[in-house]
Amino acid sequence: MVSSSSSMVRSDIMTSSYVSLEDQEEYKMMGTMVFSSEEEGYRFYLDYAKGKGFSVRKNNLKRKTVRLYGGNSYAHVKGVHRVMSDSKKAQAVELRMSGLRPFQIMEVMENNHDESGEVGFVMKDLYNFFTRYEMKNIKGCDAEDVLQYLTRKQEEDPEFFFKYTTDEEGRLSNVFWADAESRLDYAAFGGVVIFDSTYRVNKYNLPFIPFIGVNHHRSTTSFGCGILSNESINSYCWPLETFLEAMRQVHPKSLIIDGDLAMAKAISKVMPGAYHRLCTWHIEENMSRHLRKPKLDELRKLIYESMDEEFERRWADFKENGGIGNGQWIALMYRLREKWAAAYTDGKYLLGMRSNQCSESLNSKLHTLMKRNMSLMCLVKHVKLCIQRLRKKEAQLDAKSTNSVPFCRIDTDPLEKDATRIYTTVMFKKVRAQIRLIAGLEVISGTNQDGSSLYVVGLKDDNEVWDEVRVTFKGQALEGVECHCRKMECEDIPCSHIFVVLKFLGFDTIPHFCVVDRWTMGAKATFRSDRNTDPNVWSEHMVRYCSLRNLGSDAFFEAARNPDQTEKAMDFLKGFLDKGSSSHENIVAGDFGPMPTHFSCSN
Repeated sequence: MVSSSSSMVRSDIMTSSYVSLEDQEEYKMMGTMVFSSEEEGYRFYLDYAKGKGFSVRKNNLKRKTVRLYGGNSYAHVKGVHRVMSDSKKAQAVELRMSGLRPFQIMEVMENNHDESGEVGFVMKDLYNFFTRYEMKNIKGCDAEDVLQYLTRKQEEDPEFFFKYTTDEEGRLSNVFWADAESRLDYAAFGGVVIFDSTYRVNKYNLPFIPFIGVNHHRSTTSFGCGILSNESINSYCWPLETFLEAMRQVHPKSLIIDGDLAMAKAISKVMPGAYHRLCTWHIEENMSRHLRKPKLDELRKLIYESMDEEFERRWADFKENGGIGNGQWIALMYRLREKWAAAYTDGKYLLGMRSNQCSESLNSKLHTLMKRNMSLMCLVKHVKLCIQRLRKKEAQLDAKSTNSVPFCRIDTDPLEKDATRIYTTVMFKKVRAQIRLIAGLEVISGTNQDGSSLYVVGLKDDNEVWDEVRVTFKGQALEGVECHCRKMECEDIPCSHIFVVLKFLGFDTIPHFCVVDRWTMGAKATFRSDRNTDPNVWSEHMVRYCSLRNLGSDAFFEAARNPDQTEKAMDFLKGFLDKGSSSHENIVAGDFGPMPTHFSCSN
């Protein structure tokens, strides 16, 4: 059951400013002290500030009253009463969630004002606020807050998916969520899913599981996230089944997992047709614990070097020579050999990935600001921020691939030139590497067989190393191509052997059947971003904007306390936007002038 208490908890966090009786008495004492001169009062306050851990600037002192008696001057000083307003608290929390540290947040707020004294508080106040804020977030109806938040997201966007379960006592057991863009990304890039349950980043020590993949730039993309109550087989089955429900029962071809046996059994049960391999990064971690150094290199050869039928013989040699440490772990590795040994994993659809470290960019962002006592609500919002950063990076790479073409020399192979217009910038480099290998290859022989041709491709200086490429025709037109090395089937890019045959047949362009959309800008052609605006400009317009923003921050926070005031403010602002939209086309980047120095890239 979802209650409506989240707004109350949120308000309680933001308005909390507890003052002890001792602090109140001290304030009264300070407010009634009388000094013979302003300088004497200033020296006293400097000593007081030093003892309390903050600094004072004389030109920023704000005296509430100064009383003069006859010819003698007596300054009655009520020290600087620092107050962190609710709007400043809200802004600080927003900046903190974006990944900034307190001292960076202080710099941002000072840059928003002409002088640092206008901020109204000092660094110590900011640290104290964050301490109180984090303690408040750990308390309260955490599960209810999360469910309310996800329910609101679903109400705002019908394509936002989330589902949860509770135990017999009504406590939250499992939850899974995926927004609309994650579901679209899965439709485009969901062939391989990385499933990692090693995260323990909440105060309940519950497994947090991000479902991850790679996009058309070979960068990390998120397909959804889950939080589980435990790590049993049934518990793992639930997020897998829910994930498929969110993705309209479209199963991935392959999964990369961290090695949890319960997870592996759950995948076999829920996705029996999907191949899953063990993450090599986790295997390497276990190797260092169970094997001595001479044996590490031997096992790495079994992991990374394809050897077909030689695996059993080399495994026997690996065991016989001693130094293998934990016999139980070695026995387990042998039983799981089809999930990690190159002899078995080669030829599987894994897009060239062996490890979940391809998602390192998400891993690093998830661990930024992560704390073991983090509430579920903080975790959910932090994950959202991390995913937004990944999408920002994707948008930047989209812009680069859309608005630029990789450089090619005049004498570059025509196939390489054609690849520049087909693939994203990152993937072009991988395709180019295959094209450039054709210089050392040649077609050794070719035979025709019932509507197809079989070509043998080998090294120019060693014809005993070769692969077979089969080309199929429909009438006189080329219809398809397959290579024995299966790079096209496993990584969705043509291999060097295919390019040699295409060159042999006189092709100067890459045929459409050799191009898979998932590595092109057409992977998500229906959902292009609007990149016509340029925010990196500055002018008097921007100065006025900063003034409005600082005042508006306080005004908006007050308006947000009441639904009617919020609606009036929204209507008022929409009126401005409607009036201003007609003049947007008259503003160009040159009108704004240079960026101020404190916003330069060097900072």
